[in-house]
Formats: sequence, structure tokens, C-alpha cells
Amino acid sequence: MRTKITSLSFALALCAATTSSQAEVSATASVVSDYVYNGVSQTDSNPALQGSVDWYNDAGFYVGAFASQIDFTPAGLPDAELEFDLYAGYAGTINDDLSFDLGYAYYTYPGADDDGFESDYGEFYGSLTYKGNTTLKLAYSDNYSFDVGGSYLLMLSHSIDLGHDLSLTLEASHTELLDSGNGQDVYWFGDNEINHWGATLSKSVGGFDMALGYTDTDADQAFDTFDVADGRVFLSISRTFE
Repeated sequence: MRTKITSLSFALALCAATTSSQAEVSATASVVSDYVYNGVSQTDSNPALQGSVDWYNDAGFYVGAFASQIDFTPAGLPDAELEFDLYAGYAGTINDDLSFDLGYAYYTYPGADDDGFESDYGEFYGSLTYKGNTTLKLAYSDNYSFDVGGSYLLMLSHSIDLGHDLSLTLEASHTELLDSGNGQDVYWFGDNEINHWGATLSKSVGGFDMALGYTDTDADQAFDTFDVADGRVFLSISRTFE
């Protein structure tokens, strides 16, 4: 996840802090064999170090930050080495079966603008989760990365408890440009859309969260010469500190 904390989000978080007696902070450190987003490698198929810090309280408000190593240069994109994101939102329950999450995220790529690219962008998101294991998410940006105009992402995921702290998550998403790239040649979107799907096995071992997954996308033709969007297996190991 990635997000910019607006002044409104800060105000909501401050209000929540004054009305709730319980607030917690957690930090997560991760090592991934490949940082894959929307089926496309963000690290030229190489490993990455990642980290996040989150603040949340009993009222349901949260703010956080995420950082990861990246490498876009083989695809002719900005020479940035870091992705840094901020996010804030509110999560709660509707009834015993349904929960929700609403928020705003802002993705930044320090150094990318030096190459003449406006890569940073913001995104509103919302999701509904049914019985804790099936989630439908919608995200919208009024100006997606590189000034290509409005876009939306629709994602569906379902987790299956396999027992022994082992779970399987199935996921599929559709991302589409609403403004046809503002007339730009957005080659990595093909016909102004990307479809992505994947499956991930997760297990907790000795305080570490481990995940082994497979991901693929129909953007592979657009990225054919860069070999960053073909089907691939990835592994991640993370540890969360409360």
C-alpha cells in the first residue's frame, strides 16, 4: 500500500487520538525476492528490502508509511532507487459479516522527477471484506503516475485457511486508464488496461511471516523486451514488531 497523509487525515487521526484511550504502533521489516505490483516487477526481477510503520487506534483510524527499493531503469523509466509512500484511513465493521476500509494513499519516487518525469501520484481507495476472507477493493486516481490521467483499479481476493497457520490467497485485479493516457504512448498499459492474477501461500514460523506466491499479467507483451511482467514466483519473509 502507498499513500499521502493530507491535513484532513491528520485532523481525523488527532480527533481519534483524543477520543480513544487505546493506540498502537507497529513496524514491519521485509525481504522480498522480487517486488511485484500489479503483476509487474518494480525491481527488475531483483530482491528488495522493504519496511513500514503504522499507527492505529480503537476508533478505527490509522496512518502509516511504506518504503521499498526499486529499479525502473531497464524499462527506460526514471532512475529512482526508492519508493516512499504515505497513507491514512479509517476501518471498521458494518455487521458480523462485513467490514470496510476507506483511505487515501500517495506514492512517491524520490529522484525520479530529476529525469523529467512526474511519477508521484495520489489514490483514494475503499474496500469491503466479507467474513474476514473475501475482499473487494476499488482504488481511484485522478492523475496516475507520469501524468497519464485518471485511472481505477478493481481487485478481488479470497483467502482460504488450510490449517497449521497456513493460508492460500487467490487474487485478481483490473486496472484501466480513464483518459486514454491523455494522448500519451503509455506502452506498459497495452490497450489502456492491465489485468493481473496470482496466488500466495502464507505461513507464520517462529514470529516470521513467510509467503510464497505466483503472479502473472497480460502486460507481458508491452514489457516483452524488459522481462519484468511475465509469470513469476516470488518469496517474502517479514517480521512485525508491536
